[in-house]
Amino acid sequence: MKRFLWLGSVLSLYLICSGCGDTFRPIIIPTPPVFPNPQAAHTVLAVSDNAALPGQPEETPGTAMVIDVSGDTEVSISNVGLAPVHAVQQSASEVLVVNHSVTGAVADSISKLNYNGTVIGNTNTISLPANSAPTFAAVAPNQTTAYVTLPNYLPPAGTGLVPSVGVVNTLTNAAGPFIQVGNNPVALAVTPDNTKLFVANELDSTISGFNTKDDSTRVSSPVATSSAPIWLVARNDNQRVYALEEGTGVLAELDTTSTAGPDTLTEYPGSYSVAGATAMVYDGNLNRLYIPGGSVTKIIDVSGTPAVVLATITMPSFPLLNLPPATATAAAVAALPDGSRAYVGSYATLPSQLTIASVSGDGTTATYAYSLTAGQVLNPGLTLTVSGTGIGFDGAMVVSAIVSGTSTCPGTCFEASNATSGSWPPAGTTGAATGAGSNIFPQVSVVNVSTNSISTTIAMPGFPDATDPSTPQFYVAACVAPTPPIPYRATFRFMMAAGGDSTRAYLSSCDGGMVNIINTATDSYILSMAAPVGTRPNPAGAQLQNLPQSPVFLIAGP
Repeated sequence: MKRFLWLGSVLSLYLICSGCGDTFRPIIIPTPPVFPNPQAAHTVLAVSDNAALPGQPEETPGTAMVIDVSGDTEVSISNVGLAPVHAVQQSASEVLVVNHSVTGAVADSISKLNYNGTVIGNTNTISLPANSAPTFAAVAPNQTTAYVTLPNYLPPAGTGLVPSVGVVNTLTNAAGPFIQVGNNPVALAVTPDNTKLFVANELDSTISGFNTKDDSTRVSSPVATSSAPIWLVARNDNQRVYALEEGTGVLAELDTTSTAGPDTLTEYPGSYSVAGATAMVYDGNLNRLYIPGGSVTKIIDVSGTPAVVLATITMPSFPLLNLPPATATAAAVAALPDGSRAYVGSYATLPSQLTIASVSGDGTTATYAYSLTAGQVLNPGLTLTVSGTGIGFDGAMVVSAIVSGTSTCPGTCFEASNATSGSWPPAGTTGAATGAGSNIFPQVSVVNVSTNSISTTIAMPGFPDATDPSTPQFYVAACVAPTPPIPYRATFRFMMAAGGDSTRAYLSSCDGGMVNIINTATDSYILSMAAPVGTRPNPAGAQLQNLPQSPVFLIAGP
């Protein structure tokens, strides 16, 4: 027995000593959390632009609308500045909204939204230099410093534009100093440890780097890229920053390990690229990037170097009647905070050709009996133009409801606003009118993160293309960013966000003036919440309320 005890002691001592050498390597590398923690978010914030009518200046402030995740209700609305374009959460009770004013008479600004629970308690305005064209903001986690891109900054004593990043003190609500960067800065990234700031300079095809402690330029800054960088994200271990390049959709990796620099750039080959992508989403839970663009969404594992392409997911196409399927364009992504799924929003502009058999109107709403020949099935919000239906029923209309099988319409009908009463064709006669229309139809695909494949796709309500001059909803194209060298106005036609408890996913639609809500327990559409009413009149009739504003940015929290 003593022999066995002695052998056991020797074996234990050997195991202990074998682990004392200098070759030990950790099995698990911890991933530090990023503030603000999305799981703590109880609301979602939709920022909307109060777009002007064609040919008119934008003179009315936009809005910030707070949606309660648990109740699927709008709980707070606050005005922000002119032409809001971007928003970022500064703390557990504070959100900053960047306002890209489009008139010389009003200074550009940041609206600081101060929350009282889930409600916006008050708003402070942080003035920025006039006409500096702010487009993007980033914050220092748990700090009182924010950074904002100013592509058109003109120093008071200068003789020309000096594209810059403004350093903003959110305690004193003061902007400055201003750090000179490359031409047309469009995106920022701050490392989670708050030591490094990186700036994507679109028209210079460079990335500028700074040390946040003293705003000093990092060694090797700026770093050149093959194409214009338009989006940046920092990995949550502070060791890497990823850049998305414009047009080509090339993914680049910036090694930020060095304390002072240099920061070395690696551009990944074509298999990593997503042509047409304009933004990407970093999932810190799984250390992966989602990059939507064109007809696909790429999922890339960035937990190590080199990054690894996990999947290239093709968006489901839209089936059409008597026409080839329509390709969907991937536009936005949200990852649930619990790490279980991701949601990808895509869309297509689809036609409908139909024949009107009869119309009846009650002075407010007209009911149209129709048969569909080709294109997407009619949905509420579809814009149609029907001719030949007689006085009072000609012209453009917006489908307000499908009323098939009612006593008024035993067949297939839709309703549209129309102030004329009466019916067509006249009693005892027959007739028909043909019409056609187009609509933007979004959908949301659910991605299983275990298989990196789509498990289901959820249809969203369609709506008119607000940037199409042929539609009655047309207005100045707040939903589409201008092309450089016009100072970049960050515009997100579609955006997605996830509720902090992972029970909801959200898709905002700029053209549609709404935020769609998805129940993640059943992966089903719940409802569409309209943005606050804007100043643009409703083309369907003066008796109706104005059209909603245009959501241009969507974030979870606080």
